[in-house]
Amino acid sequence: MGIQFGQEREKSYGAVIINEKKEFLLIRHRNGGHWDFPKGHKEEGESSKETAMREVFEETGLRVRLIEGFKEKSKYSPKPGVEKTVTFYLGFSMGEVQIQEEEILEYQYLFYDEAKEKITFKESKSILASAKQFMDTYLQSNED
Repeated sequence: MGIQFGQEREKSYGAVIINEKKEFLLIRHRNGGHWDFPKGHKEEGESSKETAMREVFEETGLRVRLIEGFKEKSKYSPKPGVEKTVTFYLGFSMGEVQIQEEEILEYQYLFYDEAKEKITFKESKSILASAKQFMDTYLQSNED
């Protein structure tokens, strides 16, 4: 039938971060060892964007300026009976990364092709591709 009763739905929010060199920030999560973007769950009273910015700050120590107009969703099942939706924004950050060692093993700033190779999940690869396309268009439209 396709309808599953008792399907648990999880929502997370995160951000694809770029720096002034147009490199993408990837972090390696301690839980599972996968490479992905910073993300996490909403806290009481937060907006989706506030959650994304807080999670980036908690996991990487970076303050982020979100770029208007980019919002992509990734859906997957982390375990049977659970459907997870992660909403990603695009953010710009300068500054030094200070990883949250309880959750994050390491980080790397990578150019698009390297980042695409490094990211673990195909859903995140497609988010990265959308971010790159958006960024290229956005940067071109803001040039003189």
